[in-house]
Amino acid sequence: MRFFPTFLALILATAPAMLRAQDSDLEGQMKILARGLRQLSQQVADPSKAQENMALLESMKKASIASAAIEPRKTSNIPPADREKFLSGYRMQMEKLVGTLGEMEEALKASQFEKAQSLLGTLKAERKEGHDLYKKD
Repeated sequence: MRFFPTFLALILATAPAMLRAQDSDLEGQMKILARGLRQLSQQVADPSKAQENMALLESMKKASIASAAIEPRKTSNIPPADREKFLSGYRMQMEKLVGTLGEMEEALKASQFEKAQSLLGTLKAERKEGHDLYKKD
């Protein structure tokens, strides 16, 4: 019984750090996505950058998949009864993003730079939708 208060204090002391680590993990993945989107905006229509864009899309897909495994900070504000639905929607949003990145990759492989450029608008709309629904203010 003597160890229980110490154990409880340890858990309470480390919980905020664990949450911050989780936040920083998701934040790090989102920064990869933001940088990639910014870079794609500047060069997706340039055929000479096709290979660079392919590598960029691959890193963005990996960041999207990693992000799906991390709960957004806003989850803590969702009532427990609605959390699974919220998280399911978040994961579906991230899968949708991976799908759009895959479409852009296919367009670049086929040298369809205009299609890749139009998919850029889709990516930006998905980012806005995702942030509106799942990002904590």
